[in-house]
Amino acid sequence: MADYPAPEPALAPDDRGWMRDLGAMLALPSLWVDHSPAEIADGLLSVLVGVLRLEAGFARFEIPGGQERLEAWRPSGPPAPDSLVEALRSGRAFPDSGGTEPGPTGFATAAVRTAEVGGATTGRITRVAGLSLALPWESARVLVAASRADFPTERETHLLRVAVGQAAIALHTARRLAAEQDARRAAERERDRQTHALHALLDDLGPALTEATRRVRQAAKEADDPNVSLGAAGTHPLSAPDAGERAVVALRGSPLDPAPVRGSAADDMAPLDETLTRRELEVLGLLAQGLSNKEIAGVMWLSDRTVERHITSLYRKIGVGRRSEATAFALRHGVV
Repeated sequence: MADYPAPEPALAPDDRGWMRDLGAMLALPSLWVDHSPAEIADGLLSVLVGVLRLEAGFARFEIPGGQERLEAWRPSGPPAPDSLVEALRSGRAFPDSGGTEPGPTGFATAAVRTAEVGGATTGRITRVAGLSLALPWESARVLVAASRADFPTERETHLLRVAVGQAAIALHTARRLAAEQDARRAAERERDRQTHALHALLDDLGPALTEATRRVRQAAKEADDPNVSLGAAGTHPLSAPDAGERAVVALRGSPLDPAPVRGSAADDMAPLDETLTRRELEVLGLLAQGLSNKEIAGVMWLSDRTVERHITSLYRKIGVGRRSEATAFALRHGVV
């Protein structure tokens, strides 16, 4: 008879609740993916107050170097809870503020420290737990307070550390997304400005283009009709090459002047979709609209180095050496 493994013992209600809370903490970054940094900090305290049954909470997140600081309180709004103000003023409940344990550096979370405050003035002792977090892109300090004698338990301490770490990840993601969206919007505004300028230029050239087209058609008509295309003596019709030369002369100096343009040696190449890759065509179109390499990178969600490689490659393929030549090439071939 086969031996079957013994069934795992059923979890106690407290264990099930703790595992449920832990799973919820680990899922926080995905829940906050479209939130602002201020909303994430406020949401962290809301989660901690609800899960750990807190009376008050404080969170401070800061980018290393003091570039940006974010603070949140629970209960929200002034005045701040007295217990947390006293703990902050005294420097207690933080591993790197008066304790024997060093503060966190690099990728580290300091141990949770606790302090009792308020007994001398109010007769009511509040236990405050403090946690410091240090990451290359974010530092954090969090204080939470409750009047329970057993606060914080070992499980509550673990949940606090997990929640703060997940909030730091969510904040970093939110800041990166906001920066990328700002860069993208700036690039789109610049693209719209360049497009407007290009349309204005085309509007200015419209009358000249219309006149040049009329002159081309007139020259072609004279080339096809020997009764119209007579020589100076009125007896010898112009040959087709002569008529073609008249068309060229008629267009000289106009926007449709067929005289070769410097840098146009690549005009006889294979179709662009066979010469350039799809990415190179996109880069050429944005370049022709006046966007810088950094702005092109923001629009296409590429790195600056990748954009530079695409530009170097397409320059070589179309036979140009400068941005102005690449822009002229793109306009002649209808890329924009």
